[in-house]
Amino acid sequence: MTRRPANLLMRAACVLACLLAVLPARGADVIYPSAGGTLADGGSAGQYDGIVDSWNWEFGPTGFAGAVTLTTETPDSAVEHRIVCEYDLRDVSLTSQLEATLTFTTRGARAVPFPDVQLHVYSYPADLIETPGDFSAGPMTLQKVVTVTAMQTPRIEKIDVTALVTTALASGARKLAFRFQIDPETPHVTNQVFIDALDAEPATKPYLTIRSTFPGDADNDGDADLADFAVLTDCLGGPGTPPVPTRSGMAISDCLRVFDRDTDTDVDLSDLASFLDGCTEE
Repeated sequence: MTRRPANLLMRAACVLACLLAVLPARGADVIYPSAGGTLADGGSAGQYDGIVDSWNWEFGPTGFAGAVTLTTETPDSAVEHRIVCEYDLRDVSLTSQLEATLTFTTRGARAVPFPDVQLHVYSYPADLIETPGDFSAGPMTLQKVVTVTAMQTPRIEKIDVTALVTTALASGARKLAFRFQIDPETPHVTNQVFIDALDAEPATKPYLTIRSTFPGDADNDGDADLADFAVLTDCLGGPGTPPVPTRSGMAISDCLRVFDRDTDTDVDLSDLASFLDGCTEE
């Protein structure tokens, strides 16, 4: 990368900002599962023995869509349901200086008495193919334990997966997989939790958010250039004045996160100077 002189950049940027003013900013890549479903061990389909017996690659609007369960009250009725989600990262342009989050919504069991449930979220090597082997594919790494109570109303959960995504992108693998299951060591014989996931509403499914942390990068492409300057002009206000962005895809919080370099809750000439100092061109 080569640095442009600030005065030349300013003149060119003013022209390009007008040309790009109507383009939406892409503040982050939001990625929904390209493969996934519910896999079951035991129940009416077979013996509860750690080997998958049935699977469903659809998330429909039934009463038990998105259910994660583990019931071992009697050997004949013992059953476990796990949910898997796999993500294709081939369209992500970033490879470094990023932050990534896995977001999903949990709900409590719809009957009482049910104990508090320890939901385990594991990562494992992805192949972007829906197979029964996803039930126990490994090696798996525990990413987070989420406690869900009976009758809990919808609650948004977030997991920082920056290291996982960075490794997947840098290595060329460009894919990730997560498995949602009940704590294997639970002392309770009946466990149930729900995860929002409907095929008819993809936005309800667990999703990845990948965002650039490169200073001044509003369009999430790993640099700060004239396209980003066009977004900055929409966020620019003055000292002590919160930004009022009009571009699609940009909120006040996005303006401050990307352009407020001196962290004084505004985007002013001081932040403009910082942007110009770090502006780059391939």
